[in-house]
Amino acid sequence: MWKSIIVTKNQIENKDIKKIIDGENSSIIIKNFLKKEDCKKIIKKISSMNIERDSKKFNHIGPFLMNYTTKKEKYFDNAEKANEVFKKIFVNVENPVNKIKTTISKCFPNYKIAETKENQRNYASCTIRRHENGKSIPLHKDNVRYEGVEYQVSKINSQISCILHLQETEKGGNLSIYNKRWEKKLEKYREIEFGYNPIIKENILMDTIESKSGDLVIINPNYLHEVKKIQGNSDRITLGMFFGIENKTKKIFSWA
Repeated sequence: MWKSIIVTKNQIENKDIKKIIDGENSSIIIKNFLKKEDCKKIIKKISSMNIERDSKKFNHIGPFLMNYTTKKEKYFDNAEKANEVFKKIFVNVENPVNKIKTTISKCFPNYKIAETKENQRNYASCTIRRHENGKSIPLHKDNVRYEGVEYQVSKINSQISCILHLQETEKGGNLSIYNKRWEKKLEKYREIEFGYNPIIKENILMDTIESKSGDLVIINPNYLHEVKKIQGNSDRITLGMFFGIENKTKKIFSWA
């Protein structure tokens, strides 16, 4: 059945991740993954710092690799700057990136989380996104094997996405994920700006995830997903990162 696996004790197993990768379930939700107090501290710290956003178009801290498919050097330049900023943001809280890495690592006891570098340069550890009232994210997928072929992290077998909710909205802003795995033939429905024509989600099973601050959501981002329009004065603030699983070398890579 296309629904979430709800976890309350911050303990997930390899079989849970496998269900997400294979499309048996829509997502894993780890409730209260990060203390609400730490979420508030992170948001307060961001507000107190004069942080340059990654682009004028997006209210992101840190580069998103898919926006740099043909600008590799620029991505690594911005990743280097962003990783220094993240160190300052997480200085007085339990580091959420390290906590997520530890959680994923425990699900793969025979695998090693490898330092994700390319030509001695680090990938971005995460991306923090703020979406305001009226904003939404169109139907899309994230597939580094297809869109990020210039990067070493594209040489993986499976990809999962982790989204930590730092601040919830008053209304709207929920993640909807569809039981439809992306295939190359869907590229004919690609929109010029971003994402896909909504026609491809018609009559497809959907799961809507209503996350609270502190919740960690794990999905297979190769399944079509979108974020509904945000309503109210409370922005949707999330921390996102990807993991790539490489079976031959038994290594796990992380990036944003």
